[in-house]
Parts: sequence; structure tokens; C-alpha cells
Amino acid sequence: MPQVKCHRSTVPERGYIALIAVLTISAVVLAISTTVALLAIGEAQSSYALTKGEDTLAFVEGCMEDALLKSQKSSSYTSGSITRPEGTCAVTVSKAGNVWTLTASTTDTKYVRTIQAVVTRGSSLTITSWLEI
Repeated sequence: MPQVKCHRSTVPERGYIALIAVLTISAVVLAISTTVALLAIGEAQSSYALTKGEDTLAFVEGCMEDALLKSQKSSSYTSGSITRPEGTCAVTVSKAGNVWTLTASTTDTKYVRTIQAVVTRGSSLTITSWLEI
């Protein structure tokens, strides 16, 4: 019986080309999707930190206002902590005659903000400086 030889074509079949194209496009789409997701997470974290930092600054400014009220009421006010609904802050007072320097800072370790006010205490309280340090 004669032998029949089968010859395979050297041209790849269309199914392989389509499969390779689908895999390549899928890999590119996956890489782009991952990059976009990671960027979105980073932006969300930055936005959250900015919001918390601004909230903490408002909180410390409120503590400073409380400390100024205490120093206006009493010439013997020295320092201590002030507890508000948002948290607790530490206040220090240094005196040089009628010029007082008050420093209020958060006790939170993640979002620390500090305000320093220099006031002149006489018949009324005059703020000469208010800085975030």
C-alpha cells in the first residue's frame, strides 16, 4: 500500500493569531486598570490626609481660643490640657511681664498641628502674633 504523507502548512492558523491578540490586549487593559486603581487610591489617601489636617488645625485653633479666654480671666493661668469634643490638646504658657506666649498643640500623633500666639495682657488681651508652627 502506498504511503500518504501529510504536509502541515507553515503559515500559522488564524485561531492562534486571534488568541495571541486577545491575550496581549487583555494584559495591556489589566496593566492600565491596575495603574488607574492605584492612582485613585493614592489620591483618596491624599484627600483624606488633607481633610484630617484641616480638621485638626480648626481643633487646635479652638484650643488656642479657649486658652486665651482662660488667660484673660486669670493672671495665674500657666498651662495644661484642654479637652474638647474633638479631642485633647496641650497648652503651654511662657510669661515675660505682660507679654505671654501661648502654644497649643494636638496630642494626636498622626495629624499634629501647633499654634503659637503672643499676647499682651493688660486691661484687655491684645494678640500681637498668631502663627502655625
